[in-house]
Amino acid sequence: MFKTVAVILVNDLFLCGAEDCNTLKRVLLVLNHLNYLVKKVSVLHKNERIITNELDTLAKQFDVVIIVEKLADDAVFKALANVTYQNLTTNLKPKERVQECNNYQLPVCAKALTSNDSLYPVVQVQGIFVLSEKYLETQLRLLSKRLEQYRTQAKYSKVLRLQLNGNLTQVLNRIKELQVKHVCQKKDAEVCVTLESPSFENLVESERAIRDLKINIVDSHIGSNSLQSIHMDPDERIRQAIETIETCLQENGPENVFLSFNGGKDCTVLLHLIYTVLKIKYPSYKNPIVCLYVQSENAFPEQDQFISQCQTYFNLEVITVVQSIKQALGKILAMKPNLKACFMGTRRTDPYSSDLKVFQMTDRDWPQVMRVSPLLDWHYSDIWDYLLYYKVPYCKLYDMGFTSLGNASNTIRNPSLLYKDIYLGAEVYLPAYKMLNENKERSGRHI
Repeated sequence: MFKTVAVILVNDLFLCGAEDCNTLKRVLLVLNHLNYLVKKVSVLHKNERIITNELDTLAKQFDVVIIVEKLADDAVFKALANVTYQNLTTNLKPKERVQECNNYQLPVCAKALTSNDSLYPVVQVQGIFVLSEKYLETQLRLLSKRLEQYRTQAKYSKVLRLQLNGNLTQVLNRIKELQVKHVCQKKDAEVCVTLESPSFENLVESERAIRDLKINIVDSHIGSNSLQSIHMDPDERIRQAIETIETCLQENGPENVFLSFNGGKDCTVLLHLIYTVLKIKYPSYKNPIVCLYVQSENAFPEQDQFISQCQTYFNLEVITVVQSIKQALGKILAMKPNLKACFMGTRRTDPYSSDLKVFQMTDRDWPQVMRVSPLLDWHYSDIWDYLLYYKVPYCKLYDMGFTSLGNASNTIRNPSLLYKDIYLGAEVYLPAYKMLNENKERSGRHI
């Protein structure tokens, strides 16, 4: 499956000169090699308003937008700030600073992608990438690795170790019927089954079919090679989140923590990070991750379905409570008095969370537990970049135009994602990851 790209060349002149043509050829060569389909090329004058309008349009139409600019072009970064509704700030950490970037200003949600041989960063905001013509060669190498990962098809895998009781034929016959790729390895009285599928739903259904055979499953885990890469990811926000998770687990023990999980995008990222840390740092820990789901009386069916799928895929113990958050918290602590800390997918842009600390006890009139918020300083764009880059399954409601999940009574698709598709000739809702203005994240929530 191709991913579509638009390329913007920013020039001081209105005409495309020989230098611009050579630059464009180099960019197109890389994109074609990666099997990206270039649908549009724009050559724009260095004008903030013109670049803003073009960028806003192309970001809706295509999967990726690549801007090639002159070094530290204020017009480009002001335009990027305009479409994301963010202030410009010198937000490069000392470790990220490279030559010629002392006065570098980016939108606060932007990432500066660097490598050991890069003199100048690739600037990223979701599917938008800004390159500098002067350092194009090293930047294209860096960008290629990023785009190649986005282009890679999702592959979900699960490894089950089964203990047999003379029913090997029944097990193998059932596995052969599954609509997923599978590999079986028999050793003594056990069979190790590896399931693999590009479909998260098919993989979960296949695992459930095996579990329905009522055989003893000695062990089960996600068969992913990406966990180590995630744990070593140099991204500042991912690194800080992992450090927070590791600190919490070290201080309390993995058996004494739980996750507040409602199937939303933020807590899905957090679940994936917690799972990653447990597998890397606590490989012998086999207990399920305890999750508290405070279910609304009119919950989305798709939301409940996704939570159920995650329960199977991530090996979760989901405790569902249809009460207020305060009552639900008291209930789970009464059921499991050993629990000391609750992981939460809260970000500072959430209501009443701007002054929250990463580690903070509940208020005095609430059941007492340590609230741990590893994603507190993440942006909306960080959440979606993680989900898309690492191929993490997420609730299908987000592909329908929902950006924040409440319940079916108080949540609609986000009006800011309504878009007139020029190819279909109709209005459609863009997926949640297309929204650039994180200030409108809760525009579909009537609370």
